[in-house]
Parts: sequence; C-alpha cells; structure tokens
Amino acid sequence: MLKALRGGCRSHQKRAPRFTAAGCMEPAEERTSKELASSTKKMSGYSGRDARKLFDKMPLRDPVSYNVMIRDYIRDGNIEEARNMFDRMPGRNTVSWNSMIMGYSSRREMHAALKLFFIMPDHYKDAISWTTVAGGLARGCRLGDSLKLLEQSPQPHPAAWASVVSGAQQNGLACEALVIFREMLSLGITPVSHAFTSAAAAAADLSALLVGRQLFSQILTRGLGANTRVGNSVISMFMKSGSLGEARSHFDQMPGRDLVTWNAVITGFGCHGLGAEAISQFHQMQLAGFQPDSISFIGVLLGCSHSGYVDEGQRYFDSMHRDFGIRPRPEHYACLIDVFARAGMIREAADMILDVPFEASSVVWRALLNGCRIYGQHAAAASLKAMEIYRASGRCAEEARLGQSMGRRVGKEVGCSWVEVQGRAHVFTTRDETHYESQSIYMVLKLLTNEIAAHHE
Repeated sequence: MLKALRGGCRSHQKRAPRFTAAGCMEPAEERTSKELASSTKKMSGYSGRDARKLFDKMPLRDPVSYNVMIRDYIRDGNIEEARNMFDRMPGRNTVSWNSMIMGYSSRREMHAALKLFFIMPDHYKDAISWTTVAGGLARGCRLGDSLKLLEQSPQPHPAAWASVVSGAQQNGLACEALVIFREMLSLGITPVSHAFTSAAAAAADLSALLVGRQLFSQILTRGLGANTRVGNSVISMFMKSGSLGEARSHFDQMPGRDLVTWNAVITGFGCHGLGAEAISQFHQMQLAGFQPDSISFIGVLLGCSHSGYVDEGQRYFDSMHRDFGIRPRPEHYACLIDVFARAGMIREAADMILDVPFEASSVVWRALLNGCRIYGQHAAAASLKAMEIYRASGRCAEEARLGQSMGRRVGKEVGCSWVEVQGRAHVFTTRDETHYESQSIYMVLKLLTNEIAAHHE
C-alpha cells in the first residue's frame, strides 16, 4: 500500500514564557517573535539591495526571512545568490527546498533541480516538489525520466501527472500525452482540471475527434463542465478537429466565458473560412464587455483572409492601434499580407512588405508564398519583386536564400494525414516509413495496387 508523504515542518518545541515580577511586561520571547515578524513583513515590502540591507541588519532571522530573500533573488533572476542564501540557511523547510527547485526548473536547469531534489529530506517532499521536478523534466524533453520519477513517488500526485501530460503536449508529443493521461486513469488517479486541458490540447493537435469526444464525456461526468479553462480547451479541440457545430454548442452552454473563450471561437471560425461568423463573434465579444487583444485580431484577420474580405481585413488591421492601442506584430502583418495574396493581389502583398516596420520574418514571407501557390501565374513576378526589395537594401544573403526558398516552396507541400483507429491516432506523411507497421501497410497497398491494375487490364 502506498504511504502518504509526511509534510511540512517539524513542530516547534514549547517555550516557557518569562515574566517580570510585576507581570506587566510582554514575555521576552513573544516580544522577540513580534519584532522578527515585523522585520520580515517590512522586508517583504522591499526588493533587491534594500531587502538585503534590512535582512543583514536583522539581529535575529528565522526560516521565513530567509525564504523571503530566496524568493526575491529567484524572482529577480539571481539564482546564484538565492543558492548562497539557501546554503547558509540554518533551518531549511519545505518552502526553502521547493523555492530552489522551482527556481532551477524555471531556468531549465534540471540537472541542478534534480540534484537538489534527491538530497532533499523525504519528509519535506510534497506534491509541489514532485510536480515541479516531473513537469520540468517533461518540458525539457526528458519524458522517460519524468515517468520514472513518478514511479518512485510513494503516493500518486495528480498535479505531478498533469504536469507531465502538459509537458509532453507542449513538446509536440501529443500521442504520448494521451497515453500518459490514460495511464493516469488506469491507475485510478483522479485527473485535475489541468490534466484535462492538456489532454484536450493533445487531441486537438492530432485532430482526434473521437478521443476528444471521450475526453469531453469524462469532463462532464466529473463535473468540470463549468470550469472555464477546461471549457476553453474543449472549444479549441472541437474547432481544430473540424467539428464547428459541437464547438459552438459548447460555447453557447458555457456559464462563464473569458477572453480566451471568445478568442478560441473567433480564431476557430476564422481558420475554417467562416469570416462572417468570426467578425460577428468579434463584435459580440465587445458587446459582452471584453476588449479584444492581439490574438482576437489574428482570429478576425484569418477570417478575412480565408473569406476574401480585403477591405474588411485592412479596416480591422488599421483599427488595432488606432482604436485599441495594440501595435501589430509580425503575425498581424503576415495575416494582412495573406488577405491580399489570397485575393490574387500578389504585387500589392509584396509591396506591403516594404511597410513592415521591422525585418520581415519567415512568417511574413510565408504568407506571400502561400498566395503564390494559389495564383501560380504570379509567382515569378512576386519572387522578383521580393528579391528586388532585398537587393535594394543591400541584403544579398537574404536575396539568395529567398530565391532558393521560392524554388522549393512554390512546389507541392509534403502531404500529411491523421487517421484514428480504435481510439488511437496514426500520423502519416508522404513517403513515410517511420510507422511501426509501415511494412504491413505498404504490403497491403501493393496488393491493392496490383488488384486495381489487374481489374483494369
């Protein structure tokens, strides 16, 4: 049977108060404790050198005052000073150890975090300790090590498992994320809400609609349907899987919505070419009291791009900074260039690159190239125009790279497909031989090809 972790700090010894003969003075240790608490509270209001000066002047220091300094050093990015403070600290507790481990983990210094974790006394290790290290390993592409660590835990921590699912999904390992999530369920571990959001994101990455529906069913069964973050992940999953009706239905039933909710709907409709619906939701969001952010405008610009709304796209782009004080980023310029390029206005799209107030990134050029693919007859003109821009600015290396890129990218893209069989997603690309059943698959394809050829003879 799994043993529960012993948490927290050890109990303090009882102290006998000392009074004066008159009995009118505070106990000495109580007064000292109040002074210490006052100094620590005052120190929390300072930062950097001021906090350190106050700390050095304190006649007495307790673990709380040390922890405040460690926290501040980590927050300021000074992990070395935080470690020095930790090493000289006389009475470390759970907060001290976890603060240092989280500090190393946030900097992706997992070797140092692991080293500290393994010398940390077992009675100080809690759910935060296991979650920080397991999640840090998963985010650092050390998924195997994170799973081994979870197996060493004396009791399962749902948050730690959720952090591993999240780390796998964030690193593009969607299939692995779903496998780990199912392993949680098989072990009888009740998933926290964050585990469901990560699993839904993994299902969305694979466009695995059946898996997404199963997750949604579990979400409702476990009473998480009203959780806004979980609901947002469900909407994104349905949208990315192409089930716009289910996404809209869940959106309509959500009791609480935030800006992320609206952005998921706007972007989803925009990506699927429903520009009018994306624009409608954009305005409904404002009527509901939400101010659009940069992501909102990406969604509505995508809708304009895929629907051929050139004038509307230009109008919303201009509105960003004029009406909402949002400075367009490369992604917004790329969307606007895509609006013109998809409408066949290739030369105008190429001219617009001159107006980009920063060095045109690959995202911007890709938007132009997408238009070249759609309107192949203009590809050569657009290529020359873009190369002229680089040549005029003396950027010969970029000009050469763009010429090579044009030659490669105007051609057909490598095909990629997802197939879901018995609840498992399988990913295939053109001439792919990495699938574990690739030999059997190609053998069946060859037999089918021979049968088709024989049938037509």
